[in-house]
Amino acid sequence: MDVMQRWAKLLDSAAASSLKETQLLPDFFADVFVGVLGYTLPASSGDGWTLSREQHVQAGGKFADAVLGRFNEKTKQFIVAVEGKGPFDPLDRPHAGRSMSGVDQAYRYAINLPCDWIFVTSMTETRLYHKNHDQYTFERFQVSRMAQSQPLLERFIFLLGAERVVASDGSCHLNQLLEESERVGQRLTHDYYDLYAEIRYDAFTRLRVANPTVDATQLLGHTQKMLDRVLFISFCEDRGLLPPESIRRAFDHRDPYNPRPVWTNFVGLFRAVDEGNGPLNIPRYNGGLFARDEALEGLIVEDAVCEHFAKLAAFEYRTPEDAVDLPDDAKPLVDVDILGHIFEQSISDLERMRLRIESGEALEEPASKKKGKTKRRREGAFYTPEFVTRYIVSETVGRTINERFEGLRVNLLESASASAKKTLIDPRAYDFSKLNKPQKQAMAEFWEAWERELISLRIVDPACGSGAFLISAFDHLAAAYRECNERLAELLGQRLFDVDREILRNNLYGVDLNGEAIEICQLSLWIKTAQRDKQLETLDDRIRKGNSVVADPSFDTHAFNWQEAFPEVFTGDDGGFDIVLGNPPYVRQEWIRDYKPYFEANYAAYDGVADLYVYFYELGLNVLRPGGRLGFIVTNKWMKAGYGENLRGLLSEKAWVESVVDFGHAKQIFPDADVFPGILVFQRPKLSQKRPEIRACSIPREQLRIDDLQTQIDEDGFTIPAAHFGKTDWILEPPGTALLLDKIDSSGNPLISFTGAKPYRGILTGFNEAFLIDNATKESLINRDPNCESIIRPYLRGQDVERWQPEWQQLWMIAMKSSENHNWAWAEAGDDAESIFAKIYPSLFEHFDGHRDSLVKRQDQGRYWWELRSCAYWNAFEQPKILYQDIMWTPSFCLDTQARMTNNTVYFISSPTPWLLAVLNSPALWWFSWRRAQHGKDEALRYFTQYVAGIPIPDQPNEFDPSLTEKLGACIDGVQKADQAFADWLHTEMEIEKLPRLLQTASLQDTNAIVASVRKSRGKKNPLTPAGLKALRDGFNETSLPASKLRQQAKQLEWQLALLVNQAYGLTTDEESLLWKTAPLRMPIMPPSSANEATT
Repeated sequence: MDVMQRWAKLLDSAAASSLKETQLLPDFFADVFVGVLGYTLPASSGDGWTLSREQHVQAGGKFADAVLGRFNEKTKQFIVAVEGKGPFDPLDRPHAGRSMSGVDQAYRYAINLPCDWIFVTSMTETRLYHKNHDQYTFERFQVSRMAQSQPLLERFIFLLGAERVVASDGSCHLNQLLEESERVGQRLTHDYYDLYAEIRYDAFTRLRVANPTVDATQLLGHTQKMLDRVLFISFCEDRGLLPPESIRRAFDHRDPYNPRPVWTNFVGLFRAVDEGNGPLNIPRYNGGLFARDEALEGLIVEDAVCEHFAKLAAFEYRTPEDAVDLPDDAKPLVDVDILGHIFEQSISDLERMRLRIESGEALEEPASKKKGKTKRRREGAFYTPEFVTRYIVSETVGRTINERFEGLRVNLLESASASAKKTLIDPRAYDFSKLNKPQKQAMAEFWEAWERELISLRIVDPACGSGAFLISAFDHLAAAYRECNERLAELLGQRLFDVDREILRNNLYGVDLNGEAIEICQLSLWIKTAQRDKQLETLDDRIRKGNSVVADPSFDTHAFNWQEAFPEVFTGDDGGFDIVLGNPPYVRQEWIRDYKPYFEANYAAYDGVADLYVYFYELGLNVLRPGGRLGFIVTNKWMKAGYGENLRGLLSEKAWVESVVDFGHAKQIFPDADVFPGILVFQRPKLSQKRPEIRACSIPREQLRIDDLQTQIDEDGFTIPAAHFGKTDWILEPPGTALLLDKIDSSGNPLISFTGAKPYRGILTGFNEAFLIDNATKESLINRDPNCESIIRPYLRGQDVERWQPEWQQLWMIAMKSSENHNWAWAEAGDDAESIFAKIYPSLFEHFDGHRDSLVKRQDQGRYWWELRSCAYWNAFEQPKILYQDIMWTPSFCLDTQARMTNNTVYFISSPTPWLLAVLNSPALWWFSWRRAQHGKDEALRYFTQYVAGIPIPDQPNEFDPSLTEKLGACIDGVQKADQAFADWLHTEMEIEKLPRLLQTASLQDTNAIVASVRKSRGKKNPLTPAGLKALRDGFNETSLPASKLRQQAKQLEWQLALLVNQAYGLTTDEESLLWKTAPLRMPIMPPSSANEATT
């Protein structure tokens, strides 16, 4: 601590102002980095050292002040880039004629070296950054505080000390700490919220009992408002904005001379926070949250409810940095940064509770009181993770601020005097001490104009929820305002404005249909900006309840008229918001049925099966001013789905898309929700604007770098011509891949033209238990009535459709056609039909009669209750056909020549040819389909009929031999029979009742794997005897080894077919190489060089 005290004294002295960075920094490195933190220099380290000064490290054409890592004469391992500045130099903005801030420089060094961690120091403070986080996220260590606090100094040494940052094994504990902090943060979020949810549930339950005449939904709102107030006071206690233990004292206080409910103490506390109370040392905060509410204050509230308030106050609501000085026995810490997650979950729960109350259902108990996942956890809270919010805000707010700054600079530069022009080349890079009077005046005019420009920015989240996007936008704006404030103070003297007030009064707007969400969003902003002795800003006129996409009150009592709600935004011809951003609600079209007439009449993007977010896109476009920018994260389905065609057309005509990011089926973004997220950023263009290039990035879910999203998009993104984004599907592919897609698409005829028939779906029975039967049931029915044999047909399920060759499982369908399609003896018999049917097919009648109730109730039925629904293509089942599933994991088309029926999970193509089968199963077409077909869960492809009908089928080349597919099918059939024969043998001879997957595909295995699996399946109590082991090896060799050779032959045949298909599409050698280089998941065969490996 002596070192820190000495430096604190020096930096606080008048002498420090006369010393330059270059005079102080070497000693600071020696005293603090070497002496305190334990880093070593080359001159004192023998074989290696851990701190390398600027003369040893060059990055990006300039020198970093230092780099921490593991160094010797032969190797360099960079771990931390260090940038140093003088004690009075600002770290966040350029200074003394420089064009970059110290933080900007350090990030540049970290990227170029490269290394993941960054120290920026002005000696008065040292900051720790991670290069994949924004510049607002850092740990701060101040010399003056460490000089007075041993715990703070110990934390500084623990986090930044050489022993752990540049460990001898090359590891850096900062990486582990970052990962662990994220895991712990998630766990604390869940644990704290479980308690919070329990408290709300119990408080609401008690309030309902004590206040039976009060409407339950109103009571729920009162409950939430109580908790909001308590959380705000708890936060203010721990920030020093209110006296400590205010809530605890309110709960503990009792008046023995005038006993009364504890609730009256809290009513008094709430009024004190609203109006101020000198004797209690409580300033006036006002702002709306604590405004008098007679209905709330008049409730009967048990002391047990107030005890919950004390429980919530029994936490420290601070950041970890602020909590360092707390004693060991301090209250449990709740990082205020996790409150956004808590609030968003709270909104989701409140809405669900409200719906249950309105429907008369009993409330669900909180998660912690139930076993397993609750409905809340299953459905997810849809809280937008911070790394996504940060990216969208950077691409909208950040980009707009940078553009406006540059536009203002250029405009003022044109009219500036010759002397002033020099400073306006870069208004951030001036040395105040060297400015002449015209230059100072020009700089003051610029920064005053920039202040006005910032104040004029209007940002809205039309589905604001708990305010995550608005909070992130606040941080971006606050940085710009603070820079402006500092510049004006330097140029004009002490002319400082209140940054928080300016932002809340002028810049941020939010709308949400959920009233509790509005209250919680306001609470989030108040917690963000609360300061001692400063009243809270009233937010009711800017954070408002309403249905953002409905303006007609005849459709919704909460209809929202944007122009009337925010008249100050919609002024003049160029009125509107500068930025619209957010995460619109994911509401399926089935749930918005009542609003569809309104959407149809008012939205150009309307489609009868479009989900709600489609209308948020159009709404966002409509409320933007010309030149404004929108950034949303929603599902990516609209880019290819039929219901997105009108939206795609609208955006291609009315908006200029700037960037698109497709995350596929990335579970990392919304872990509890089964969605396919994507980010879209676009502008509503001005007539004078130049159309921007479209930047796109498609990120496979297994490659998503949640800690490095911005860099990943920068590195992996590509440019797409705007002409590619029209009403047709939006395909996100680099130029070379896009050309190959277009080539394949244009090198064939649509499948429907090639075959002359559209794909058909299998039979939808309406009640499978009656119509789909096993072999034993089939034999029983025929034994009792041989006449029904012709009606019972073999059928295939989706899981029986294998690649090239189906694998029938001895299952049957009672193909009882509708009288609409077949002239049964009872077809026109009316009321006598049932008795006629029973007489002709007695066993079938008895079978169906056992399911009568279910068959009668089903929607999918024929003219009579025992018949299947009408089907116009019964005859097509009798013909050879190509079968496939509509949900495709890997290309699995097969030929059926046995007139088998199929259920509704199997589709088929009539008029099959060997060539068509070869094309559909080819690697080239899977590559094509991966980019054109819709993706489903776990990246399975959806082969909807509309897509299949349009698949491009090239002409059959002369070199194609139709017998190739027959040979291939025979190989697969041989493999299937061999595997089945061996599986049957294992059942009987090895006494294995349930075979694992490995033993069902024995031809893919070797002898040792088979033996190990059999031993495991039999268990320790039933070991293999030597004779049994010999029999197993012999059985495998006789049955499965020949099948393995058939698999090898099949692979060779597949490659012959694949090359012929490539030839038919006209692919060059380079294009084939590109196809394999960009191959998607689960290609049907491996590239030629790996074909042998693919057979094992």
